[in-house]
Amino acid sequence: MTYFSSKEYIPAQGLLIRIVDKDRVLTLDYQEATAQHQRSLWWGTAVGYRAMQVAAIALSKDQLWHRENLVVVSAHPGPGVLDSLNYVTQCADRDRLTVMENDNCVSRCNSQMKFEWWVSDEKQTAHVMLNEDFVPDEFYQLIDRRVYSETRADDDKLFELYKVNLSSRIWVAALEENFTVELLPPLSKGELPSHHVWNKVPA
Repeated sequence: MTYFSSKEYIPAQGLLIRIVDKDRVLTLDYQEATAQHQRSLWWGTAVGYRAMQVAAIALSKDQLWHRENLVVVSAHPGPGVLDSLNYVTQCADRDRLTVMENDNCVSRCNSQMKFEWWVSDEKQTAHVMLNEDFVPDEFYQLIDRRVYSETRADDDKLFELYKVNLSSRIWVAALEENFTVELLPPLSKGELPSHHVWNKVPA
């Protein structure tokens, strides 16, 4: 496995993420991550991509992180989020992605979903969390009304406005203002974080 210094190759800056794949450094661009999505998924794509920028920095203290052997666990089931994770790490393509769901969030986004991820490189795990107060309660209420067919007039317009606003805000502030990260012991493929007892659902 080729060594690439994270001082020479900055792991994340601006819209970019750098990661090693097959002994070469790839420079990924957020615009490419959004290219396959309509606007409705941009919030999930944005927060997932920003979370992977946090993971990139955490796992590249000396050596730029590698795609090889990466294991990813997502506590968020949204398609935009999962596509961002896969765009950066190829975890789904390599069958190394686990999506966790609690009893109140079965394959659908609702107020019980978590903006929380674990990215492991066999040496350590970056546990990335979006700050709890970033997403307003009103947004979760809108989601629940949509999921449980209780939509009110103008809910669809409000929902889109919230997603546009959240997508913009996640890029305006520095990563450390919106996310926290901690380093934990490594996870193997299919393993769940020890302090969670949610059901494992194939991605």
